[in-house]
Amino acid sequence: MNLRLLPAALALLLLAACSPKQYAGRTLDAPALAAHRTVAVLPFEVRQDRLRLRDIRYGGTDTSTAALKRGQQQWREEHQREVKATAYQLQQLLVAQLVAQQPAAGYSVQFQPVAETNRRLQQAGISYANLPEQSMAELQRVLGVDALLSGQTDLYQPLPAGVGLAAKVLLNQPVIGPSAIPPSQATTNLTLHDCRSGQLVWRFDYAATGQAALRPDRLTERLVKAVEPTFPYRQR
Repeated sequence: MNLRLLPAALALLLLAACSPKQYAGRTLDAPALAAHRTVAVLPFEVRQDRLRLRDIRYGGTDTSTAALKRGQQQWREEHQREVKATAYQLQQLLVAQLVAQQPAAGYSVQFQPVAETNRRLQQAGISYANLPEQSMAELQRVLGVDALLSGQTDLYQPLPAGVGLAAKVLLNQPVIGPSAIPPSQATTNLTLHDCRSGQLVWRFDYAATGQAALRPDRLTERLVKAVEPTFPYRQR
């Protein structure tokens, strides 16, 4: 991004407002959930709209169209690699947090080890890129489980970490308290599908703000904490 665009980008922040943390869960088919014994957690679907310091780079003296295209292609490739890495990290951390925060009575299902899930997918020729194209029947055949737990996460970061304070000063906003500058935000949707019917049987929607919400470890820790009271496999 050109540094000359930064003041204009900061001005646009006045159009947005802060969003509070919120979450909600819905059980859509309790009998199907009760019949489950094994669950596989899939790599997350991740979307990013983030501005980091490393995204603000000097483009050099070559301003030709070819140089611009090379820079854009390099950024896209880096972005895709980061999205994929985050997707698998969230998958691993979600299972780890479900185990770490499980209730005293445990769960009514067994979660397939992440390494086993990914090994089976790879052996079947299912990659991160073509995973969304697979049918429920095919995934059940490959993974051999009763249900699939999927996650979709959107990561939004309007300003690089540490720049928010400077932006507030620049825009004459209060350093503490409500501000027109939108905070960083993570929005996650968890969905459970029954492999036999292919139907959605449970859903949980979660949103949190702040820089910590963008960290996969913090995000999954807080997500599972919010999920646990209404998690359908929780034994009481």
